[in-house]
Amino acid sequence: MGRIIDKILILFLTIVIIAQAVSGTTRLIAIYMSVAVSALNYYLITKDRSDYGTELSDVKEKIAFTLEIVSMLAIIMFPATAAAVPNVMYDSMKSRNYIAMGMGVIAVILLYPYTTFYLYLFTILLIFMAIYLSIKSEKASILSRNYHRLRDDSSEKSERLLSQNLSLEKAKEDEIYTAQLSERNRIAREIHDNVGHMLSRALLQTGAMLAIHKEEPVHSELADLRSTLDTAMNNIRSSVHDLHDESIDLNAGIEQMTELLRNSGRFKVNVDIDTDRNMPRDIKYAILGIAKECITNIHKHSRNPEVDIKIIEHPSMYQIVIYDYDPEASGRQSAGSGEHEAPDIYTDGIGLANIRSRVDSLGGKLSITTDDGFKVFVTIPIN
Repeated sequence: MGRIIDKILILFLTIVIIAQAVSGTTRLIAIYMSVAVSALNYYLITKDRSDYGTELSDVKEKIAFTLEIVSMLAIIMFPATAAAVPNVMYDSMKSRNYIAMGMGVIAVILLYPYTTFYLYLFTILLIFMAIYLSIKSEKASILSRNYHRLRDDSSEKSERLLSQNLSLEKAKEDEIYTAQLSERNRIAREIHDNVGHMLSRALLQTGAMLAIHKEEPVHSELADLRSTLDTAMNNIRSSVHDLHDESIDLNAGIEQMTELLRNSGRFKVNVDIDTDRNMPRDIKYAILGIAKECITNIHKHSRNPEVDIKIIEHPSMYQIVIYDYDPEASGRQSAGSGEHEAPDIYTDGIGLANIRSRVDSLGGKLSITTDDGFKVFVTIPIN
């Protein structure tokens, strides 16, 4: 926008000088040439760069460069039109067309016999003003461009920092969650190893005392004590199981299972788990059991190099997909072709029965296909 305002101002003052300096056809030629050259150069010189000058490899700027020289040459040939020099000088300064600028100086010198001293002085002052405005406009454009670049860089860095902060927060949450699971597991072990054993010993001692002391009321009181110890033992056993079950991490369990495939050196394993941490215990155990059956049989029987394991939680169901395949094979063959050896779990064996039993117990659906590799597809509804 700054260049437009500059050009309008210079063009207006140029027309004023032309109107005072010349008349008739020469005036019209000078005015038309000023307007035409100004408009063409604005269209042709469109790029803003951090360095001054003209990029002659650019066709538009090459034409503008040539046009400035031709315009100055025309003015030299018709010195009476030299009042149009400021307009051409503005664009010549932007493109650093020193040839045209030197020709402009010659044109102004040749103008002197055709005008009054004051108009001549005003023309020179207008040339300097055009040069000044051109430089100022160029600097303003560079500053504006640098400002926008800095703003964009700042926005990009802010977004990157926000993303890193979110990653750190998630990593911290994962670390806390893992620590909580580990602590629950430790507490469950401590209760089982210490309190559980002490209660078991107390139950045995109470049973021995009941066998020895048959007389009342000692026998009844010992029976009540044994009943209380039994209740306490059952409660502690239940609490220990709950703590142990809650301490099992589905992600960690699947990753630990897939180590069997990775360590063999024959498989590339892709694991994608996207579930809520508060998954029901029975579903968690079912998924771990299904994964264990599939991974074990893939390790024993599959000849395909790649394995996908996906456990995704949807709004109404959990989806489990375990799939071994060869991504580079063209026209993959089915199991009957000899490309794969059919594992036990895909026939009427115990593995398939275990998987189907786990899925049926949760009201889910099981699908097994043997085209393009073996795929186990399970959906479990979320109650």
